[in-house]
Amino acid sequence: MSTILSGAVACAVGLSLLTGCSSSTPDPAGDAAPAETTQSAPDCTVEKCVALTFDDGPGKFTNKLLDELAQAHAPATFFMVGQNVSKYPDAVKRMVAEGHELGSHTWDHADITKLTKEKIEHEVQWTEQAIEKASGEKPTVLRPPYGSHGVVYDRLIPYPLVLWDVDTLDWKYLNAQKTVETAMKEVKPGSIILMHDIHETSVQAVPDLVSKLTEAGYKLVTVQQLFNDADFEAGKAYMEGPHPAGTSTSGQSTDQEPSDGAQSPTS
Repeated sequence: MSTILSGAVACAVGLSLLTGCSSSTPDPAGDAAPAETTQSAPDCTVEKCVALTFDDGPGKFTNKLLDELAQAHAPATFFMVGQNVSKYPDAVKRMVAEGHELGSHTWDHADITKLTKEKIEHEVQWTEQAIEKASGEKPTVLRPPYGSHGVVYDRLIPYPLVLWDVDTLDWKYLNAQKTVETAMKEVKPGSIILMHDIHETSVQAVPDLVSKLTEAGYKLVTVQQLFNDADFEAGKAYMEGPHPAGTSTSGQSTDQEPSDGAQSPTS
């Protein structure tokens, strides 16, 4: 009996020091390095910040993307289609483990401006439930498919709506170099960059893009870190985030839609 008790105490001490005993379930991320979100987030009103965001997954290239982001210590925000989540639950769980932010992209990529109030509620709830089931976490933000939104519809969404000010058009060109060039041409402090993790070429663009952004002095952050709770409210839409004074314009949108992304068949 004393041996059993001693073992239990030893395990308890080990849990408090190491967050788990050796028999715990292995991290699905393997030996991948965690994203930089484990560190204190920068003050994006002082430093140049940018948020990488990925739509339409998870998909067959998402784990490779997570590998690239882990290698670069770069956090990202994933706007996921609910019906895809159950196909790749381990990828969603890994996102949380590696410090990325989870976002909703509706259940089946629906244009919310063409739905009834009840249908919008279903799209939101079903996706939230799927993400929470897969990862243990609820989404914190939502991106309306096609960038299609409006004040009346926005008020029905229980999260901030996150649009974008940099559309890489990665879905159109399917060219890693073009994706990087477009992003670097349009990026500015406070930018939210739109990409898609369902395209292999988009994933291939990430190492070079992250390297160039870092060389240009940008700090990569999640959307929540970009706003840091400053003027970031549920039911309102935002195209870009805070930035150092004099470097950009306000990021909050009202009933406007991004000119390019709104026409995208995959955003």
